[in-house]
Amino acid sequence: MKAGRTGTLKSLHQFVAQKRVPFAVRFDTDLPTLHMVEAEVRHGHGSERIRYPLLSLPLYLVEPLPCMVEGLATRM
Repeated sequence: MKAGRTGTLKSLHQFVAQKRVPFAVRFDTDLPTLHMVEAEVRHGHGSERIRYPLLSLPLYLVEPLPCMVEGLATRM
């Protein structure tokens, strides 16, 4: 896994924090990467620190996504 800048992704952070999912997937134009994301999520009167793997995939990998997610989920 790479550690690195992944932009702000505020909505994605909120979703991960609320749904308590083990990892997230996004599509962009870059090469496939797996990042460990750490973020501060604000809610109510406080905030929460979250950490999760983010799989970034190019758009041409939309179709095989279910197989990739299944493989990634079995490793976590």
